[in-house]
Amino acid sequence: MKRFVRNKAIAISISIVAIVTSVTVTSAIAANQSHVDQLIKTKECSECDLPDARLGGADLIGANIRDADLRKADLRGAKLDGAKFMRSNMLGADLRFALLSGADFLNANLLEAKLEGANLFRANLKYANLERAIFPQASLKNADLQFAKLIGAKINGANFESANLSLADLEKTDLTNSRLKRANLRRANLSESNLTRANLEGASLEGTTFAGANLFHADLRSSKIDSDTFFDPKWFLVWKVVNQRLEEQTLVEADLSGGNFEKANLAGTNLEGANFTEAYLFITNLRRSNLVRVKFNAANLRYADLTKANLTEADFEGAQLSDANLEGANLRLANLRESIINEETVLDRKWRTVWEIVNRGGEDRNFRGIDLSGANLRLARLRGAQLVDTDLNQSDLRGADFVGANLQRTNFSGANLTGANLRGAVMQGTNFCGATMPDGTVGKCQ
Repeated sequence: MKRFVRNKAIAISISIVAIVTSVTVTSAIAANQSHVDQLIKTKECSECDLPDARLGGADLIGANIRDADLRKADLRGAKLDGAKFMRSNMLGADLRFALLSGADFLNANLLEAKLEGANLFRANLKYANLERAIFPQASLKNADLQFAKLIGAKINGANFESANLSLADLEKTDLTNSRLKRANLRRANLSESNLTRANLEGASLEGTTFAGANLFHADLRSSKIDSDTFFDPKWFLVWKVVNQRLEEQTLVEADLSGGNFEKANLAGTNLEGANFTEAYLFITNLRRSNLVRVKFNAANLRYADLTKANLTEADFEGAQLSDANLEGANLRLANLRESIINEETVLDRKWRTVWEIVNRGGEDRNFRGIDLSGANLRLARLRGAQLVDTDLNQSDLRGADFVGANLQRTNFSGANLTGANLRGAVMQGTNFCGATMPDGTVGKCQ
């Protein structure tokens, strides 16, 4: 019993000490009110104690707050254009939507600071510590971030156009959808950063490191690299395709998945077996290219020019083909399932019919006498369809449903009908010469 009382007394003592300590710490980081008043009145407060200061919306244009303690200060929406924060400790400070055009943060500590939507146009952030800072949608156009530390920062959607980020450390930074057009990234470290859909058009990338970086749909057009620039092999190839004319070169079985090839000229290129899965091919020129067995799964091909391209066995499942031009293209055995087209998509009548069958079904429709040879109609729904005199020579019809269809004089020669359902179909005069039948046998020639 005595031991219980003694332990309880000790626990109470510890609790009291903890409470006192907590109060002491809290008061230790409170802002000096006289310093707050001085700053608001005179805009001069260098070396001031302003931790946790409440200055949201304050007019502090051109204020001198250098070498100050601004830890966790609330400066949301404050007018701070031209303010001087050199060497200030702004750990965790809240600067969301603040106006900071031309502000000077030289050597400032902005660790874990909040800068969402802030305007940092022409701000000086040279040598600043922005590690784990959060500033999505912020404007840093023409800002100077030389040698800045941005490790793990969240800067998605920010504007860095013409900013100076040379020798900055951007390791593991989230730059999704950021604009880095004409930015200076010479010798910057972007290892393991997320640059998904980032715009790097015209950026200076000499000596820049992109080891392990994600450049999905990143725009690399007109960007400048040198022998010291490091890309993972896939993204280096994407850069080459976008920026160098590949006349008479081959990209057979190249992995170009997720690359951004907007307006790239790949006309006449041998891309047989290449992987363009989820690639961005907006307005890309692929006229007369060899695209046999190319994977275009979920790729964006809006306004792409595929005129007279060889697309034999190409896979367009989930691809966006609205407004694309496929006039005269060879789509023999190409997979058009779940691809998207519109009225402006230029597609020969034969292949538009194939697209309609695989995406909308062909039940009870009339396809009498139509040329559908070499079509990929795998798992097609053709119950009750009229296919009299229709040419399905060399077509892929595996698992297709022909229940009750009229197949009189239909040409299935050389077609693959493995697993197809022909129950109740009318088949007088049907040609199965050399076809793989539903049970796996080969059709006889008469």
